Amino acid sequence: MPAADRVRRAVRPVVTLVVVVALLAAAQTLRERLGIEWSAESIRETVAGFGLWAPGGFLVLVMFRQLLALPSVLVLTSAGLLFGAGLGTALGGVGIALNACVLFGTARLMGRDWVVPKIHARWPDFEARAQTAGPPFIALMTGHPTGVLTPFHFAAGVSGLRLAVFVAVVLPAALIRAACYSFLGAYLLDPGSAGFWIATLVLVAVALLPLAHPGVRARLLARPRTRAPSPTPSPAPVRVESTDR
Repeated sequence: MPAADRVRRAVRPVVTLVVVVALLAAAQTLRERLGIEWSAESIRETVAGFGLWAPGGFLVLVMFRQLLALPSVLVLTSAGLLFGAGLGTALGGVGIALNACVLFGTARLMGRDWVVPKIHARWPDFEARAQTAGPPFIALMTGHPTGVLTPFHFAAGVSGLRLAVFVAVVLPAALIRAACYSFLGAYLLDPGSAGFWIATLVLVAVALLPLAHPGVRARLLARPRTRAPSPTPSPAPVRVESTDR
């Protein structure tokens, strides 16, 4: 490999990391100036202040929510509070999908060629598993109300998964996740209403739905295997030679 290519591959992750840190510092400063707190009501008030630009402002907020340290639960619930269940689902789902693409692209930009050889050294079948088991697992994590998003969307960018496949998997799942929380957010200010309890039951039902799959239940209920103790080798017999001749 030419020396210039080696230098470029070594510098690119460092430059990307510096840019991410700079964006994180700028985003935290912006969050303090906007007065965004860790609550759906605070996010709703901030986005509502954008007026006609509120839908676009909300999409940008969801796209870069990690920089603002805002979990998806809060931003998706605030979408229901601000826009209602229908529009909140659409904006929240598209926002989560765009956020996933940002993470996917950041991982690719940081240097897949630099990261993958290190992963292959420990997990040789990483690429094969990412192509087969990766898409359904990402869909499950994205669509499940309590699924972890950031690490798996970032890992998808490191793998060889194509962007088109990634988007096709993430977008429908993101809409499902957004629908659960937007529906709840639409009735969040009226906790005693029938709509609030229906939304809560739907959220719980979707969260428990994966347990209906026998494979998921088997993995969750499986007991860890304990290794049988290795047999202790018996000592070799001691041969005593007679000194009598």
